[in-house]
Amino acid sequence: MNDMNILDYLPEKQVFLDVQMKNKEEVLRFIAEASVKNGIVQDGDFLFMGMKKREETMSTGVGMGIGIPHTTSKEANDAAILLIRLSNPIDFQSLDGQPVDIAIALVIPESNTSLHLRLLARVTRLCRNKEFLKALRRAVDPSELCSKIRKLEEKIVNYN
Repeated sequence: MNDMNILDYLPEKQVFLDVQMKNKEEVLRFIAEASVKNGIVQDGDFLFMGMKKREETMSTGVGMGIGIPHTTSKEANDAAILLIRLSNPIDFQSLDGQPVDIAIALVIPESNTSLHLRLLARVTRLCRNKEFLKALRRAVDPSELCSKIRKLEEKIVNYN
C-alpha cells in the first residue's frame, strides 16, 4: 500500500529530541507515559508491560543505533508512532551490539495485525535510508524533523 506515510501516525507532539535516559526500561516507560499523555492509550502500565514482554522475546534494537520498540494495545483506536532521540546512546541489546540513540516506538491496535506489519516494515525500510538517519540525528526541533521526513517520504514514494 503506497499511500501510507510515517507522518500519518507521527505528529510533532510525539517527537522528543535529546531526552536523557539511562537504560532501555526507562525508554519503554517514557513511551508508555507519553502514550497516555497524548491520548493513545489510558493504561500506561499495560502498554509498558507489552513492550517489555516484546523485548524479552527479542530485542527491537535493529542496528545502526536504532531501536523500534513496538506492541499492540486493545485500547489504541489507531496506530501511533513516537520518536525519541536520546541525548546519550544506551545499551538496547541490539542485533549489531551497538548502543541506541534513536527509538521509534509503534503502538498498534490489537485488532489490526496487517497495519502492524506494514508500519513496522515501513519504519524499518526508512531506517535504512542514510538521509533519514542524518535528519533524525541533526534535527533542531520536532517541526524541522517532521518537515524533513515529509520531504524524504515524497522523494522515496515507492519504498514499501
